[in-house]
Amino acid sequence: MAYQLRCDSCEFDRECSDWAEANRYASEHEAEYGDHWVTIRDLQKA
Repeated sequence: MAYQLRCDSCEFDRECSDWAEANRYASEHEAEYGDHWVTIRDLQKA
């Protein structure tokens, strides 16, 4: 499964192959930039 990460405050945009990896990158980005919010979107087609 693939996940897309996007930040609401900067150009951070990344794709990850699994949830754990996506969650780790999102958490690290938000920890580094306290006022940023990263959304994780499932790219699986319905």
